Amino acid sequence: MFCLLSTCFALWANRLDDIRTKLFNPQCKDVLVAAHRGDWRNACENSLEAIENAIQMGVDIVEIDLARTKDGYLILLHDNTLDRTTTGKGKPEEYTLAEIKKLRLRNGCHIKTIYKVPTLEEALLVAKGHVMLNLDKAFDYFDQVYELLEKTGTTNLVIMKSNAPAEEVKRDYGKYLDKVVFMPKVNLDEEDAIQKLNDYLRVLKPVAIEFKFAHDTNPLPYEVKKIMAGKSHIWYNTLWDTHAGGHDDDCSLANRDKGYGYLIDNLGATILQTDRPAYLIDYLKHKLKVMDCKLDWTYLQSENEFQAPSVPYFTVEECFLKGKQSPQTNEDGIIITPYFAAVIDGATAKSTFTYEGKKTGRLAMELAVEAIRDFSKDIDAAEAIGKITEKIHDFYVKHGLLDELKAEPGKRFTANGVIYSYARSEVWQVGDCQCIIGNLYSSNEKEIDAIMANARAAVNEVALLDGATMKDLESHDPGREFIYPFLQKQAVLQNCPVEGQRFAFPVFDGFPVQMKLVNIFPIGDAEEVILSSDGYPHLYSTLHESECYLTDILEKDPMCMRLYKSTKGIKKGNCSFDDRAYLKIKIKK
Repeated sequence: MFCLLSTCFALWANRLDDIRTKLFNPQCKDVLVAAHRGDWRNACENSLEAIENAIQMGVDIVEIDLARTKDGYLILLHDNTLDRTTTGKGKPEEYTLAEIKKLRLRNGCHIKTIYKVPTLEEALLVAKGHVMLNLDKAFDYFDQVYELLEKTGTTNLVIMKSNAPAEEVKRDYGKYLDKVVFMPKVNLDEEDAIQKLNDYLRVLKPVAIEFKFAHDTNPLPYEVKKIMAGKSHIWYNTLWDTHAGGHDDDCSLANRDKGYGYLIDNLGATILQTDRPAYLIDYLKHKLKVMDCKLDWTYLQSENEFQAPSVPYFTVEECFLKGKQSPQTNEDGIIITPYFAAVIDGATAKSTFTYEGKKTGRLAMELAVEAIRDFSKDIDAAEAIGKITEKIHDFYVKHGLLDELKAEPGKRFTANGVIYSYARSEVWQVGDCQCIIGNLYSSNEKEIDAIMANARAAVNEVALLDGATMKDLESHDPGREFIYPFLQKQAVLQNCPVEGQRFAFPVFDGFPVQMKLVNIFPIGDAEEVILSSDGYPHLYSTLHESECYLTDILEKDPMCMRLYKSTKGIKKGNCSFDDRAYLKIKIKK
C-alpha cells in the first residue's frame, strides 16, 4: 500500500512538473486548459470540490477568486457580497472567518449545499502537486498571498495576474517574480494595447499574457501572434463572446473549430480559460487524434483533377481538386492566371435543367472561370464580380432563359467563389467559399444554411427514434427531403436587393451582386493565401490537415448531421458529401 501511494504521489508531482515545463517553454504548442472558478457546472464555484473535480478531469490550471474577511483571512469568493454564492448576506469584510465558516455554499441553481466557503490556504493544499492555480482579484493581496505560499510550500503552483503597468509591478513586487509566476493582462480594444504588450515583454518577460478583444474585426490579435511568437504564451478566455471576439464557449458548442479552433489555429492561443473544461479537453484530444491521422497520401496525386501552371508572381504550394462523384460532374473549379488565383464552387442544382449534359452548378462554375481568365491585370473587385455576372447573364440571354430565371430564382446557375488578385493584393470572397490570409480565417457560412442544416439533422434524429437506421438514412435522407422545398425557395435571398434583409447572401448567378455583402480582404504582409470550397468542413493551413479533418468527419458522421451539420450527407456511390477544391499559394515579395 505504501509503495502504491508513493507511486501515485510521484505521478501527481510529475503532472505539475509537466504543466510547468510546458508553461515555461514558449515554443510548446500544447494547449493548456484553465477551468474558470473550477468545475463549477458540477460543483459550487470557487469550492474545494470544484478544484478537485477539475484535477480529476485533467485540467492544467484552475482559476479562483479571492476576498478577505474582517479578521484578515483570504477566502475564495468572486462577488463583492456573499449573497449569490452562499447562504449569507452582505460583504465578506463584514464577517470573521469563523462566521463565514458557518455559512453554506449555493450551487449554480442557487440551492443550498453542504459545502463551506474555503480559505486560500485550504485551496493551496488541495491543489498542491496536482494543478496550477490562477488567482484572480488577488493582486492587492500579493504580500499576504506570498506568505501563504511559503507556509504551504506552493510557490510553484500559483499564477498571479494584473493589468498594472510593467514598471509598477517590477517596482512593488519584483522580489517575488523569480519565485511566483506573474501574468499580465492586456485589453486589445484599448489604444495603447501594443505599447503595454511590448512593455511587459521588455520589463517582465512573462511566461504568458492574457488578452481580450470584443470583436474579431479587431486586427490586433493577428499582430499579437507575431509579436509573441517564441517569447511567451497567448492566453484567451472563452467565457463569453466579448472576451475573445465571439469565439467563446457558446460558439464552440455550435462549432468547436470556429470557437476553440480559431483561437488556437489562427490566433496562436496555447492557454484557454473556459467554463466548459471537459468539453475543451475532449476537443483537444479529438484534434490531436485527427491531425495525427495516417493516410496513404498518394491519392493527392493520383486523384487530383487539377494541375497547377507556373506563374511569375506567386507559387502554388499545394492544390487538390476532386469531385464527390466524378471529374465530369465536379462543380468545383480552380483557375490560375499570371495575376489571379481562384476557387469557384458551383451550387448544387435545384432544377432539372442541363446543357450539353452539365447541370447548372457546373455551368455556373465554368462560366465564372472563363470570365476570370479574361480579367485585366488591375481590375477591381466590383468590376471583376460584374464581369462574372455579365458572363452568366449573357448565357441566359443567348439560350432564351432570362425571363424564366428572373421569375424562378431557384433555377438560376449559381456559384460561390474566392478570388486572389495579385495586382490589388486582395482576396474577394463571394458566398461561402473559404480562405486563410496569413492568420485571418473566413468561412463565411450563410446563416440560412446553418438553420437548414439543423432542421435536417433534427428530422433525421426523429427518423432514427422512429426505428430507422443510419443505413436507411444513407439510402433515403428524410431530413434533406424535408428542407429541399425551402432550399429551392431560399434562392430569393441570393443577391436580394432589399435593404437590410437579414438572410441575404451574395452569389454569382447572372444578376447584380450587392457589393456590401462581398468580403474584400487586404493581403497586407501575409506571405501565404489559402482558398477552398466548402467541401472542407474546416479549412486548415495545410492540405494534409484539411484532408485529415474531412476524413475523420466522413468516418464518424457520414450523414453530416452530428459532428458536422450540413444540408446534405454522403449519397450512395459518392466519396464525400460535396466536391472539394484546395489551393495554397505563396506570394513572391
